[in-house]
Amino acid sequence: MVWPAGSPEIAPSVPQGYAIRTYAAGDEARFLWLMEHGEFDPWGDDKLHDNVARVIPGGWFFAVEQTSRLVVGTVMCLHNYTGRHPFTGDIGWLACDPGHRGRGLGLSLASAATKRFLDAGYRSIQLHTECHRLPAVRVYLKLGYLPVVDTATTELLWESVCTQVGWPFRPDEWHARLGAQ
Repeated sequence: MVWPAGSPEIAPSVPQGYAIRTYAAGDEARFLWLMEHGEFDPWGDDKLHDNVARVIPGGWFFAVEQTSRLVVGTVMCLHNYTGRHPFTGDIGWLACDPGHRGRGLGLSLASAATKRFLDAGYRSIQLHTECHRLPAVRVYLKLGYLPVVDTATTELLWESVCTQVGWPFRPDEWHARLGAQ
């Protein structure tokens, strides 16, 4: 999914009882817990180090429950330096504590990451997610990210995903909006 050029400014909001903050020393352990409970592939020190090395300044966000001060969500703004898409930002590793899902934290975190990229001058922002992560897909669609539908296979896949999340399936509109980029 990609952020369409010329999209409106982002104004992140945070659900009542929570705050969004950037990384603080010691957040690594809770981050790893969130990755485990977000059902991502196993993480270890090497994977953590490789991803942290790509985080842009001020681009590692955490959702915190204000009463308990517990970190309950996270997302990273990752600089893409692979050369495949130079000068591109990747939204990565959005996850929320299972006990705090459904409250808008994913949207808040994704909004904060998108705004950080835009404030840093990135105009090409992308993300990768699996199609079975329907709540995450819905968050990204709601925020304004568009699917890349460039083959018959991806068209069928996105038609199914949109049906499952109750989102209009508009590949021609998406292609037109992304074609100018």
